[in-house]
Amino acid sequence: MKLISILVLGLLLLGFQGELLAQSYFDERGKRILYPEYEEKILNGPYFGVPGMQPGDMRLVHRMPVGLTDSRLFYEKLGKMDAFKAGQPLVVIFYPGKDECNSARGTSDPKTLSSDHAAVLRYVKKHGAAAPVYLYQQPHGLEKYEGIHSWAPDPEGIFAKQFFSFPYPCKSFVVLSPKGNYRAILGEFPISQIDVALKKL
Repeated sequence: MKLISILVLGLLLLGFQGELLAQSYFDERGKRILYPEYEEKILNGPYFGVPGMQPGDMRLVHRMPVGLTDSRLFYEKLGKMDAFKAGQPLVVIFYPGKDECNSARGTSDPKTLSSDHAAVLRYVKKHGAAAPVYLYQQPHGLEKYEGIHSWAPDPEGIFAKQFFSFPYPCKSFVVLSPKGNYRAILGEFPISQIDVALKKL
């Protein structure tokens, strides 16, 4: 009986060890890291953990990416070539689909939604940007915005491919200049960060 218990315990430990070894963690540059560092960066830094390239892999994604891209394509797909030619930045707010974050009571209050939209309009005017664009990946849950502003599908999924490759919680945004500079926040954000991003663009 004792031998069977030891054998079962040994098999469980081997299985658990195999599970631990099967899980690999990578930083935002693709360098392998240990789980404690991975967890610390998520808890104390601006990172999300997302699935990696191989099954069982997890990698960090910086929540506030900044970079350079060919912006003309994005302006074209949104029908904003006049803004492109005029040198106006774009503000794109991206809704991934209904999730726990964007369907919570605090994120569904019509007064708050209306106030947030008014703030976005102020920031756009202040920085000489084009009218804001609200895109969705999945429309479920957008009914709460009725009468406040409209949403359009992500044209050919180009914004999801370039900026929002995972369904980050709540919603995300990117500001983009005709020169190709962009700044984004992936996942829930204070609406005032759109003002900050436009200022830094």
